[in-house]
Amino acid sequence: MAEFTSPSHVALHALCDSQALAGVLHPYAFIQGLIFAVAGAPEIPMPEKWLPWAIKTNNQLTSSKQADQITDLLMVLLQQQLKDMSDEKVCLPAGTRYEPNHGPDGALSLWCQGSLYGHRYLESVWQDAWNKMQITEKTQLGSLQKDLAHCLHMFSTFADIPLAIEQAKTRGNANFLPLLPKIFLSFEASMITYVGLSGRLVDFLPNQFETFASEIK
Repeated sequence: MAEFTSPSHVALHALCDSQALAGVLHPYAFIQGLIFAVAGAPEIPMPEKWLPWAIKTNNQLTSSKQADQITDLLMVLLQQQLKDMSDEKVCLPAGTRYEPNHGPDGALSLWCQGSLYGHRYLESVWQDAWNKMQITEKTQLGSLQKDLAHCLHMFSTFADIPLAIEQAKTRGNANFLPLLPKIFLSFEASMITYVGLSGRLVDFLPNQFETFASEIK
C-alpha cells in the first residue's frame, strides 16, 4: 500500500493515477521531485512558470475544473515542502526508498527524475546566483559548486540505476550494484546539502521564499 504524508498527497496521487489524467500528468513521484527542486531553488519561480512543468509535453488538461484542482493541489504541496525546508525537515516523501532491482519507473527513480527535470528548468536561476556570489565570495564558490555537482550526481545515479551501473562498468567498476545500498544511506544528506546551497545563494537574488512561507504560517 502506498504511503502518504497528507490528504493533499493522497489527492494528487489519485489524479496522477486516474484514467483521465495518467497520460497528461507526470507520475506522482516525479511531481514530488519536481516540487522539491522548485522549493529548493535560490529564487522560487512564479506559479505560472513552474506549474506547467507537471504536465507532459503536448498534453493538455481537458477542463478548467481539472486545471484549478491540480493548481490548488500543487500550490498546497509546494507550501508544505517550503515549510518542511524552513523547519529543517528535508527528506524523501513517505514510501520513497531504495529497492534493489527496481527500474526507472520506481518511486525513488521517478522522484530523482522529477528533481533533475525541475533543476534543468531552473539552471539559469542557479547560474545567476553563482555569478552574483562570485563577485563577493569568490573563494568559496568552487567548493559550493562541487557540492552541488555531488548532489546532482547522487540524484542522477538513482534516477536510472541500470544506466548508472552500465556507466560504472565503463569506468572499470564492475561491482557498483552491491555498493548502492551504502551509497543510498547518504541520499537524504545530499538533499539537505542541496537545500543548504540554495540558502547560501538566496542573499544574491531577489527571494520569494517569505512570500510563499507567509501563506502557510
